[in-house]
Amino acid sequence: MEKRLSEYISDCDLIIVGIGNEWNWIRSGINGDERYDDLVQYSRREGNEWLLPVLEFEYAYYNNNETIDKAYKALRKLIGEKRYFLISELFIQDALLNGFEEKLSVYPCGTYRFLQTMDATDPLMETPKVRDFMDLVDKVHKIIAEDNGRLEEGEKFNKPFFSGKELYLNQKRLEYSNIKYNESAYLPNWDMYMKYLTETVGSNLLLLELGVSLDYPTVIRWPFEKVAFINNKAHLVRVHEKLYQHTPEIKDKTDSIKMNSVDYTLQESEGL
Repeated sequence: MEKRLSEYISDCDLIIVGIGNEWNWIRSGINGDERYDDLVQYSRREGNEWLLPVLEFEYAYYNNNETIDKAYKALRKLIGEKRYFLISELFIQDALLNGFEEKLSVYPCGTYRFLQTMDATDPLMETPKVRDFMDLVDKVHKIIAEDNGRLEEGEKFNKPFFSGKELYLNQKRLEYSNIKYNESAYLPNWDMYMKYLTETVGSNLLLLELGVSLDYPTVIRWPFEKVAFINNKAHLVRVHEKLYQHTPEIKDKTDSIKMNSVDYTLQESEGL
């Protein structure tokens, strides 16, 4: 890397931050907690895949990650007064709890905030207000907290319902491959993001891609490469432990950094 991140930020006019799965502490937390083993195995059986998002919600509801919080705060401090927009492929909105503005952020893959039915035209429901869903979350939490995650033989979980319709978290994910994703929650902010993108044309733009995987390449990874290619004044900083490579066409406009992006953010914020 030719410069410190603070130097790239200082030299740019506008910033787009892309947040990826290296910041997904929920997935890594569940995988590292033996109490969830039985529940995860249950959710991997055919027909039970719908339960995994509920496990993730329960974990996020009752836990937090201080390192991730610290990294978001550090990133926000690094950005300072520069104009920015944040786009994330995650479902949890930690950035909004650590200094980033909701009107300057977009989560196109969905969040944990809303539930939807299989009918994408039905209105979304605020997750904590739906009793049937929260009763299911309470059941999962009781198994974790009181039974150390041990499932009784023949234990079953029933899908939550509202007005006779099955409910699912409003998320675009593999476990919901047979459900049409209701896009209504993120589209207003997506429109603002598209407007912001038009303002970056011809500007000194920093594309800061942190820990973005190939799960949703059309959301951040490929669009960032396209913008870097088209905008002669753009510079892409791509940070990932494994997926740090860039395309040859933008090699002179890209820093590819082989490092965990959370660690990188904390490292670059030292001394500020």
